[in-house]
Amino acid sequence: MQLKEITKEHLNEVLEFVVLISDVRLKKTKTDKVYADLTVQDASKIMEVKCWDYEKYQHIFEEIEANDPVEIKGAVGEYNGQLQLTVKEVRKLPKGEYQVQNLIPTSTWDYEDMEKGLRVFYEKIETPEFQQLLDALVFSEAYYEKFMTYPAAKKVHHNFYHGILQHTLEVLKYSLTVAKTKKLSQRQIDRLMVIAFLHDWAKIKEYAPLPKNDLTDEGIMLGHIFLGSHEVLNTINTIDGFREEDKLIILNGLLGHHGALEWGSPVLPKTIEAQILHQADKLSGDIESILSFVDENQDEESFTPKLWNMGTGYYKK
Repeated sequence: MQLKEITKEHLNEVLEFVVLISDVRLKKTKTDKVYADLTVQDASKIMEVKCWDYEKYQHIFEEIEANDPVEIKGAVGEYNGQLQLTVKEVRKLPKGEYQVQNLIPTSTWDYEDMEKGLRVFYEKIETPEFQQLLDALVFSEAYYEKFMTYPAAKKVHHNFYHGILQHTLEVLKYSLTVAKTKKLSQRQIDRLMVIAFLHDWAKIKEYAPLPKNDLTDEGIMLGHIFLGSHEVLNTINTIDGFREEDKLIILNGLLGHHGALEWGSPVLPKTIEAQILHQADKLSGDIESILSFVDENQDEESFTPKLWNMGTGYYKK
């Protein structure tokens, strides 16, 4: 059974799952008993799970690594209107009994189609210096595999294998549609495409590869907006003939892509390219977040619970 398949029909039942445990957070009850909040995942879902008998299974939690599948038996309960899984048994699986790849959430899009799509957008860029920039940061041996496989977030949106790739393609498509509709110049379109390609590029530095599903030290300390802008600036400075105006516009688009200071951008979008990119980025993230949340809440109710980052629930039928 997969985590996604848990419904209210399973309340008070004990179910069996094969999962990866990506995080163990130790806490204490009011009586000083140690328990654990676990983050577990399979290919269908990432879920928070309670383990009240931590000390009983402490030796297993200390032995397992991020890529070690485990079998858990969990009781299905409900807390504050949300389904909750409480661990009753944990068993570490022998090596080779289960493939880790089968437990990692993955984009439902066809990978070869996404790879071709990325090249299609690259070829729409007519400025040679811009293609050189993307050659260095996206299509180089040093970064290509990471860009094509890393998640785009820890929880909110595209938090799965090929997540950055799928999100980037969505942002490229939305951005180009607006640019063509509003009849932007080819130079503006080229700059917009570059910003779309690179706006989340540094998440390959901000996040650890799946299945760990966590931030790196570099990501915690600096964040992807700074890391990406810094790398792009350094790379631009190695490319002969790169215009100063283009450099400033691209950097503003990267630095301002969250769209507001309170959302983590150090500057606001100052160009039409930057504003289109911000709106395309937000659209991609919000819609993916909503669709994923609706998919996770398939029960008899007409509406989902409130989605925390959107402030409302959504109709499911």
